[in-house]
Amino acid sequence: MAQMTNEAAAALISEIRANRKSYEASGYGAPSRETALVTELAAHECAGLTARRARFEGEHGIERDPVVFEHGKGAFIWDVEGRAYIDMGACFAVAAYGHANDELVEALAGQASKLMHGMGDVYPTDTKILCLKKLAELAPGNLNQALMSQSGAEAVETAVKMAQMATKRHRIIAFESCYHGLSFGALSLTAHSEAFKEPFRQRICADTTYVPYANCARCAFGGKPETCGFACLHHLERLLKAPAAGCGDVAAVIAEPIQGRGGDVVPPKGWLRELREICTQNGVLLILDEIYTGFGRTGAMFACCHEDVVPDIMCLGKAMTGGFPLSAAIATPEVLKHWPLNTTEAIHTSTFLGNPMGCAVALKAMEILVRDSLPERAAQMGGYLIEALRKIAQKRPDIIFDVRGKGLMIGIEFADPDGSPRTDLALKIVDLMRDRGILLLPSGPWSQVVSLSPPLVTPKACLDAFLETFEEIVTAL
Repeated sequence: MAQMTNEAAAALISEIRANRKSYEASGYGAPSRETALVTELAAHECAGLTARRARFEGEHGIERDPVVFEHGKGAFIWDVEGRAYIDMGACFAVAAYGHANDELVEALAGQASKLMHGMGDVYPTDTKILCLKKLAELAPGNLNQALMSQSGAEAVETAVKMAQMATKRHRIIAFESCYHGLSFGALSLTAHSEAFKEPFRQRICADTTYVPYANCARCAFGGKPETCGFACLHHLERLLKAPAAGCGDVAAVIAEPIQGRGGDVVPPKGWLRELREICTQNGVLLILDEIYTGFGRTGAMFACCHEDVVPDIMCLGKAMTGGFPLSAAIATPEVLKHWPLNTTEAIHTSTFLGNPMGCAVALKAMEILVRDSLPERAAQMGGYLIEALRKIAQKRPDIIFDVRGKGLMIGIEFADPDGSPRTDLALKIVDLMRDRGILLLPSGPWSQVVSLSPPLVTPKACLDAFLETFEEIVTAL
């Protein structure tokens, strides 16, 4: 599929700039189709789910309504009022191949016209078999046996079941600020916010131990990357070895190779390889959550490939299809040889397991990823963005604490020079960028990080428009 040209993107960007007042006015309740739709949303969706202005007496909300999407193409999304936006987040890093990618749409429609639904673990479809084969070809090392599901959280829960089945142990070690999903099983691992857990604590598994992640900008041990010697990993290893550390019965360590919602935190070179060695030496499985980082996002097919690390289990989703709900936990045969055979009822399954439409889209997405060298493009474009952002950061060291990333997964952290988070600035920038037709999201434990994860096919004109607008806003703060 031909990607949107720089010329076509530039024309849309000019249109966005010409209509800036319309973007600035959006979301404040002026009579419009968008306002009417959000009023319907307020009436029929859980009030705590979607960020929107308060609609009823006594209800708490935010100042502004959300953008209501109608359609997209490439790196752009249009709202119901016909305004185009540059999507610098790929809708949570999902739309890696661009919105409404012609080839993905064709694959979905073609499969839908043949068979929309299979029978999970009973009768497989040919599309599911081909998808599993292709996934095994792309996965590193001997990761070649998978269980499919629909969401990232389900993939994580499946991976934990695999680890517990293989080791006959139960405790999981996870990392501070990690995000693995919000369903009950995944929530027992997620540490991103205690607010996620508090209302449901009595039903959440307590067999999780959290250790500091390798966030060198905010080292839990007060070290520096060049001298710390991976103090965080030495702490983890001590927990595994010390008989009185209260950390026995460990089945696996689960880690994001780069933390996503935790603030786009990139560990130092060698950290992931050292973690792999510690797990191997202590007889503990390594689960890597590549739901965000997988399929080219970081400039390699999977983030673990940067250090030639092969986990025992890998969780995948998001860009696996570019938009259709599909995920997977893929493991080595050594792990899954302990999974019990299906004699009467499968010990783990779901109605939509291996949905043929999702598998057809995933097959085409993986074909595009390799054919168009999208991981390499992510590395090139990401390097360009990071270098430019660091130059901007040098002009405002009083508010930009760190610029970090790998490939097209980038975080800009706002804080005072002493490290005190500036949540107010990050959120203000997200809002001001929306006023200029550019969509971003915050991340980090204090929402102090502005995250970038644009489609891997984003034209350079869009990246330049983002950089120009971002520098204008940051300079004026």
